[in-house]
Amino acid sequence: MRRIRGGEGLDDINDELDEILDSVVENTRQATEAFFAAYDQNPDPKILAAWLQPRAWREIDYVFLLNEQIRRYGLAFERRHITLLAKQSFQEAEHYEMVGRAIESLGGKVPVSTPPQAKPWSDFLWDCLERHPLAAIAAWNCSETSASGSFEPTFRAGERHGFDEVVRIYKQIENDEKFHVGLGRQVLAAYAKTDTDREEILRAMRGMRDLAWKTFTPESVTQARSA
Repeated sequence: MRRIRGGEGLDDINDELDEILDSVVENTRQATEAFFAAYDQNPDPKILAAWLQPRAWREIDYVFLLNEQIRRYGLAFERRHITLLAKQSFQEAEHYEMVGRAIESLGGKVPVSTPPQAKPWSDFLWDCLERHPLAAIAAWNCSETSASGSFEPTFRAGERHGFDEVVRIYKQIENDEKFHVGLGRQVLAAYAKTDTDREEILRAMRGMRDLAWKTFTPESVTQARSA
């Protein structure tokens, strides 16, 4: 998903982008494994529900963001990219519903406002939208790529603890995410034209690298439950 056809706008920075994405995937994997290591010691379904809450919020926040991205900047894109971004928005809405069902099956509540532990992530994402037409795409591309580091630890833990619904839902989400991260990279490569464009993409990716993995940690659940 890192080398796609459709544009050369990222050629000068592809290696640096790959380093950023590799590091955030690894950070997320480690954070997820740390969460489930702690969870194994106290396997309370409501703790898992609290861990999933920022995941649910990410899904619906992406819906808001993608729709606003299309409204503000979409007519500067090819029609096919507007269509594909709209398709991603629809799938993110489906994911919010799916993760919401998983949370409710565990005895938790689905967030309808930004959870405190997700606020720095959300604030940064929306700041990127204000800064540059490609910055928010770069930020969510980094964030969605980071989530891939959480899948395998989540599948193993879900199977270990018998959370079949959580595993089923996240295997479907994993399939959709491949399309999302490929689309983001394609759009960035197609429309990055200047050094300023590339600088904004790198800024957004670096900033999201430092934030995206944090809500996967055991500490994020402690913050959520004490809020």
